[in-house]
Amino acid sequence: MANILDYLIWRGDVPFSVSPFNEVDGLILSEFSYLPMEKVFTGGYSEELTIREIAKRYDSSAVDEKDRILSFEYDNRLLMLMSNSDRFGDMRVTGYVNIISRAAEFQFSAVTCVTDDGVTFVSFRGTDGTVVGWKEDFTFSYSDQTSGQSYAMSYLNTRLAGSTGPVRVGGHSKGGNFAVYASAFCDPMLRERITDIYSYDAPGFRKDITESADYKRILPLVHSYIPESSVVGMLLENDTEHVTVKSSVNGILQHLAYNWEVIGKIFARTDKLSRSGAVVNRAISGMLEDLSDEDRKTFTEAVFGVLEAPDKMTMKEIVKGKFAAYSTMFRALRELPPEKQTVLKDALKQLAKSAIRSDDKKDSAK
Repeated sequence: MANILDYLIWRGDVPFSVSPFNEVDGLILSEFSYLPMEKVFTGGYSEELTIREIAKRYDSSAVDEKDRILSFEYDNRLLMLMSNSDRFGDMRVTGYVNIISRAAEFQFSAVTCVTDDGVTFVSFRGTDGTVVGWKEDFTFSYSDQTSGQSYAMSYLNTRLAGSTGPVRVGGHSKGGNFAVYASAFCDPMLRERITDIYSYDAPGFRKDITESADYKRILPLVHSYIPESSVVGMLLENDTEHVTVKSSVNGILQHLAYNWEVIGKIFARTDKLSRSGAVVNRAISGMLEDLSDEDRKTFTEAVFGVLEAPDKMTMKEIVKGKFAAYSTMFRALRELPPEKQTVLKDALKQLAKSAIRSDDKKDSAK
């Protein structure tokens, strides 16, 4: 089944003036933000380059091993196909920023694109390969505002103030959370220019956020997409209508955007979550409902206190020994009161089963 790379091969010669911006384009620009471009934008934050110029400067072999996330090879091909296309090749890109702070426990990266229909697209990077980046995903469950969300709001204010015309905002995974949060809480005058918000398998928010007037105000603009066995996209509250997308793999690897199926210029849809996705969703929802903010923080600190060992700086290194990682999480449960441990154990078991299904799918495909 076709994916976003096939879409670029098929639709790459069609400019936005002929075929308007669509949901697949939004995912492509959201995935584009994962590219490590520190060595590309040597002129600083305000430097502007086209996709073709970026491709000429970008050297994948020079990217540090720790920055090569699970989708690294796919992202490299994405850039090549974008640069060779009429649809994206001349697209202007600016405002690239990438910040990782172990001390402040957050990761933030974003980039701004201007498509040939004259609309600005602000793309927030999702969870990268660092342990710090993944830890922030957990802090959504007990923090009113994470450092990454604060940076996203400031970034969007800056980009909106420095441009004119309509704006689209989007992101995959945590980037989708940032896109919705920043759009809801940015400067109200600037917010009026936002026409669409694209959220791809992104975690939700605490109830105090989803019940706020600012959040409810932007809900009609949100286009939310999740794979049929979504785990990340079902975390916390969303209050949005999801489009459920078919995937070419099973389990948690459905989170990877390159596994989403595309038909023409839309995603291949399914009516509901798969049975395994529904089971994991119920397990995680039950876990979060039964834990206080303090319990969630305690569990997060216990898990990442072990995972952030000096020799394990990236999630790729941890995933290589995934069963040891699950063992770490189960040990972390001991930090919680006995009555809170059962529901977490059940949730972790469901996640472990999902990981096994992903491996089975990969093995059968070999």
